[in-house]
Amino acid sequence: MRRGTLCSSMILIALLITAGCAPPRQEIPTEEIRGRADRAFEELQKEETGEKRAPEGERSSVRPSETPGQEKGGAVQVTKGTRPDWVDGESVQYPPSRYLTGVGYDADRKVSEDKARAEIAKIFVSEINSRTRSYQDYLQTSSSGKSDPEETFSIQEITDVSTKKVLSGVRIAQLYQDSGPGNLYYALAVLDRQQSAAILGDRILKLDGEIEILLDRVQGEGDLLTKIKYLKQSIGKHAMREAYNAELRIVNPTGQGISPSVQFAEIKSQLDAILLREFAIGVSISGTRANEVQDALTQGLNQEGFSVSEDLSAAHVLIRGEVEINPLERGTADWKYVRWRAHFDMIDKVGGSTFGSFTKTGREGHLNLQQAEERAVQKIRDAIAAEMAGEVRKYIFSQ
Repeated sequence: MRRGTLCSSMILIALLITAGCAPPRQEIPTEEIRGRADRAFEELQKEETGEKRAPEGERSSVRPSETPGQEKGGAVQVTKGTRPDWVDGESVQYPPSRYLTGVGYDADRKVSEDKARAEIAKIFVSEINSRTRSYQDYLQTSSSGKSDPEETFSIQEITDVSTKKVLSGVRIAQLYQDSGPGNLYYALAVLDRQQSAAILGDRILKLDGEIEILLDRVQGEGDLLTKIKYLKQSIGKHAMREAYNAELRIVNPTGQGISPSVQFAEIKSQLDAILLREFAIGVSISGTRANEVQDALTQGLNQEGFSVSEDLSAAHVLIRGEVEINPLERGTADWKYVRWRAHFDMIDKVGGSTFGSFTKTGREGHLNLQQAEERAVQKIRDAIAAEMAGEVRKYIFSQ
């Protein structure tokens, strides 16, 4: 017992001496603190979502997603000293054959990272805009007759949706802080080409399947407005598909995309055929020179891509109008003036509701009253036909 007590005392004294000689505790670097906070936040998310937490003995000390230069929490270590190759040129570690890269710099670390990601985003935005412009131009012409993206779909919306998804794969791989004036941070953002290509390919094939389902519905649908709705949805999905395909061409080292199973021209042709041949508009005008005004409007609507039926009972939409053309007393012996007023209602023949009304007025002059009235008729056509067609299209595409 005495010998055991003596040994225990000696061990205790040795431990006390060692503790007294230990160096002071070093301050934890900011980056490590941030990494630990990230890990704690991830663990909290797992608990909230019900994901089981792995036992301590089963956890790997290095996560599969970590790369040299990264801490365990996903936070990237800031290096100093020798200027990395990627700051002024290509990265050896992340070669362009396998990665898209972007470099951003700023006095603020977070801003430099955001700028690096933005550099990669720039690669996609202009290409998507150029590839999808034809879709919006067509639908603006078909659905509203005006340059109003809100009537159909927005190129900006498609760009935001597609780039947001592809850029979800962008990560900050390396950070460097220059020792020069301003102590600028340089951030390297990378996007794995192969991984992104696989994701984009899956999305494109999924959209192809959805487009084919919609076009099958068109063939079996008897209601024209429902057909038009399906075709418009198909065009919107085709535009999103082309946005993804534009991104695929960028990330694919070969520059190749995936050819669509259905071409945009095929969908466009079906929609044009419905508007031009199947969807009939009836025009009924009363008042001054009603027959001439009606003929002028019929011609104008035909030029806008609509079929005008003489049989009002067969029309899907009825345009009912009243026109007044009256001489003005202020005319002279050599020049005559008329004032005109035209009011139109657009009526859904199926539902019986009036979906649009507008009134236009104007004044025309010529050498005699008859010629002045003819000019007024032409003015009514020019002023009304395009706007009327736009209102009808807007109504059709809103159903």
